[in-house]
Amino acid sequence: RYTDRIYHRDWTGYVDQKNFAVEKASHDWIFSLDADERVSPELESEIQDLRRSSLAHSGYRIPRVAFFLGRWIRHGDWYPDYQLRLFDRRRGRWQGGRVHESVRIQGEPGFLKGEIQHYTYRRLSDYILRLETYSRLAAADYQERGRRSRPLKLLLDPAATFIKSYLLKRGFLDGVPGLMVAVLGAISVYFK
Repeated sequence: RYTDRIYHRDWTGYVDQKNFAVEKASHDWIFSLDADERVSPELESEIQDLRRSSLAHSGYRIPRVAFFLGRWIRHGDWYPDYQLRLFDRRRGRWQGGRVHESVRIQGEPGFLKGEIQHYTYRRLSDYILRLETYSRLAAADYQERGRRSRPLKLLLDPAATFIKSYLLKRGFLDGVPGLMVAVLGAISVYFK
């Protein structure tokens, strides 16, 4: 319906798939969104203004807000989850491990104010299912890099993650969903 340029290839990993897509693009500027993300009206307007004026940087970091357990999470470790998603493909590439890939650009990025809206998990069970998968992939990356855990780290790192997210970054202001983000973040650190 929208294009006759459709490419299919077997799954080779997040970074490789995204770089393949970037290479197939017709234009130099890329705006990358995942299937569970949406552009806020403010972000759309901001990008249109940038196109009309000038794109002064080789990439732009955009705050991402997550919708979780019925509300937007605006505190804790999940906000503002800046993502570099608008970039000049001549000066940027996707990099990373098995999970949590990101764009690396030449030069300093600009920052936008409009948000990417992330409809990340429909229910708590969705988070828990992905937690196991992502933790296993991240642990494999750690092992590949020679990173090991110690018993004391198993106790202290999850606790520090919870304190940082819930207290220092004020996750408590997001109510029960904020508490769940902090608890599940600590569990994720423990699993990894």
